[in-house]
Amino acid sequence: MWMLRLENATRAGALGLVGLALATGLTACSGPADTAAVPPIVFAPGLGMSALAVDVEGASSFSFLVPAMTSPDLLPPPATSALDYSQHSGLAESDVDRVREWLALDIDSTGRATNAPGVSVAPVSLGADFHAECPQYLPLANLLSEQGWTTDVSLRCLPYDYRYAPGANSFAADLQKVVERSVAAAGGLKAVIACHSQGCLMADHALRTLDPAWVSDNVASLFGFAGQYSGCSDCMRWAFSAGWSWDPGAVDASPVDPTWVGQLALDLQYSVYGDNVLYKIGEEEFRALDNTSLLQEGGAVAMARATERYALQRQEWFTSGDESGVPLPVPARFVYGIDLPTTVGYAFDAAPEISDQPDAPSIEADGDGGDSAWMNEAPARWTSDRRCDMLGLPGIKHMAIVTDADAVRLLATVARGGVADDVPCLNP
Repeated sequence: MWMLRLENATRAGALGLVGLALATGLTACSGPADTAAVPPIVFAPGLGMSALAVDVEGASSFSFLVPAMTSPDLLPPPATSALDYSQHSGLAESDVDRVREWLALDIDSTGRATNAPGVSVAPVSLGADFHAECPQYLPLANLLSEQGWTTDVSLRCLPYDYRYAPGANSFAADLQKVVERSVAAAGGLKAVIACHSQGCLMADHALRTLDPAWVSDNVASLFGFAGQYSGCSDCMRWAFSAGWSWDPGAVDASPVDPTWVGQLALDLQYSVYGDNVLYKIGEEEFRALDNTSLLQEGGAVAMARATERYALQRQEWFTSGDESGVPLPVPARFVYGIDLPTTVGYAFDAAPEISDQPDAPSIEADGDGGDSAWMNEAPARWTSDRRCDMLGLPGIKHMAIVTDADAVRLLATVARGGVADDVPCLNP
């Protein structure tokens, strides 16, 4: 099924980490006690890989992880599934079937997305418990512990509400808090912001909108693992779906809800996808510039309104890099997979029956099995020196890159170089 292909990894690739964890016996652990030699790392996870605390007025308070992106073997014990995790954290059996309704966003006539009435959602905590906040990245934490970092001391995870677009959640303000706490614990050493997939778009927004003086004083560099820097082309199909299910194998489910604007309402940047055909409905072809038309024709009219509001090409912070080529205020390094067939869209028979065509043929391009090379190489338009700042790793999948030994060693090297204000190139 298209919605659960493991190689389409921010969305359902966490099982790749399970194999690594089982093969190596990785567990939650801390590194060496002496953290003075390493600068702090604050890590921003990918779409759906943050643990969220949900509070519903007059009903339940519980924690939530997206079922299709949650590897049971990496869950905080004693949970054995995403549903079990929510129930252990307070979700009543009688409320299980109401969670989708509670987590769906309301999209008004102007395209503005808000929580359902009486529902509040926030990260379970901020940089306090890596395993609880971002369980899918436990193998990454263990690899960094071997390089000298200590989880929850010099290495922290920063969960966020991925349902919302950059600037519409608390990520930037939360980043400031966690970075300042990390810098203080490290005796003043500047922090490295590491990110994966959608987390890199969040980090890009924060670094371009926070006070430049604060960034200069507290952040040494950005290190991106397979970052998403635009709307996600194959994710657009989720706008026509029935939404996530507690059963990751449900044939009519997608990894996310069709109201979540975090990826679906960002529009597809022409600068990323150019004139490539990303979708077809019968004989009609849809390119990046046709994104809103695709949503409307497919019946996702509320998401089309949200796209008009949240499209990245309407945001000055985004266009300063994407169109004007302005580099980030700190050195930035980007690693990503290449040379793998990657789904970028689908060919549907007809509309409005799109949601009933789960086996629609895919449209493919080169990439990392999760995102296209067009997306992964997007920072080339605003990075200071492409040869120095960007490195494609042949055959490395979208989720596997955060446990690739070479990629993790590069993060460690870049982080240590920042201590002396000498961030090394990826291609020395």
